[in-house]
Amino acid sequence: MKVKRYDVVVIGGGIGGYYSARALKREGKAVAIIEKNSFGGTALRWGALPVKKVLDSFKGIKKHDHTEIKKTREYLIKKWDEDLRRLESKIKDNLLEDKIDIYFGDGEFLDSETFKLREDVIETEYFIIATGSEPASIKDIVIDGTNIITHREAIDLKNMPKSITILGGNVEGIEFAALYAEMGVEVTIIEKENNILFENDVDLVYPIEEHLKSRGVRILKGIGAKNAEVGRTGVKVLLDDGRMISSEKALVTFMRKPNFPRGIENTNIKISENKIIVNENLLTDEKNIFAIGDINGILGMAHVAVQQGLKVADYILKNISVNISYEILPRAVFTLPEMAGVGRQEWELKRDNIPYKLGTYSFKDSWRGWARSIEEGFVKIILDENNKILGIWMVGENVSEYIGLMGYLIKEEKTAEEILSNLVIHPSLTESILEALIESKDKKVIK
Repeated sequence: MKVKRYDVVVIGGGIGGYYSARALKREGKAVAIIEKNSFGGTALRWGALPVKKVLDSFKGIKKHDHTEIKKTREYLIKKWDEDLRRLESKIKDNLLEDKIDIYFGDGEFLDSETFKLREDVIETEYFIIATGSEPASIKDIVIDGTNIITHREAIDLKNMPKSITILGGNVEGIEFAALYAEMGVEVTIIEKENNILFENDVDLVYPIEEHLKSRGVRILKGIGAKNAEVGRTGVKVLLDDGRMISSEKALVTFMRKPNFPRGIENTNIKISENKIIVNENLLTDEKNIFAIGDINGILGMAHVAVQQGLKVADYILKNISVNISYEILPRAVFTLPEMAGVGRQEWELKRDNIPYKLGTYSFKDSWRGWARSIEEGFVKIILDENNKILGIWMVGENVSEYIGLMGYLIKEEKTAEEILSNLVIHPSLTESILEALIESKDKKVIK
């Protein structure tokens, strides 16, 4: 047995673990990272980033330009394995460049300061658990990785089915539906709620749904899936109303389970069925063990894991309390078109009986929109009765690029007048925000 000692050991090489490890190493800590499979996790390797890469490839292509669409599909398939290898190498190279020790394997806790991995015993002052979550089967829909698949198999462009049924009209399901539709696959979405992208305003979802339909995607709403059977010709999904949907494969997106590290019972860490329990500083019941990202069950989003990883690094390095404003978390759906925003939406305000004002402006009506011949997309601004910003939402190409730092406007309770007193680049699509503000601030209050 070889015993190695570190200041911090990160368990899990996903996006949260990656950022926390690098932040700690750059401040002089001795850091190791342990990864069970391959670096990147769901965010970078097994879904989110690869999906976005595929969809980015189709941006700017006119939907009737079949020759260009075909060329793009062929290029993506030809280069796909190489691209994913390069992605994994980039992550690993960045860690090695920072002189972070890397271990591969599925180890276990021996106690709160010791982790065993094959012949290595790793001791540390702090652990950061960043092991994430993985897709889960339900009783009568059992994932087999071949016919009934998860995002891990779905991202394999070299084994695209001719048809697929996607179980779940959530963000993951709709992003994969967009990817498969662009790749020429016949897609059916099953969503038990009455709307896809549930808990988003209808006007924000509508352009995404219409684009999917224009690509031939069949969307069944308000109906659940009862079970799925694998046969010689593919998968048959039985719906609650007795209908049967047949396709070559079925993609499960609506169930996930936590990846608890082995040996967790050898510590004082408390868990529930689907998460590790943490306090406001993301500490477990062990004073030296943190849990970040999906595994703590707070919010299953990659940028939450990144933020938590960086905040935990600050806590270890400088004893700065973790303080994350989850209520102003920016969000995005990477479809064609994209949806992105921050703050409250109309449905939430109506549910809570909060009066508000509303302003919208189409990108095509902006000067830059005219210059670029933009045909779709809009900005939606929601204000309170005193013109404070409650929400900023957008639909359109690449709108996720504009939202990142806008949560600060809501956190600082900025008003429409304060924003309008500042300048933005002219001509730019950002001017659409100003136009929406001008429209909204003098509007009648909606109650």
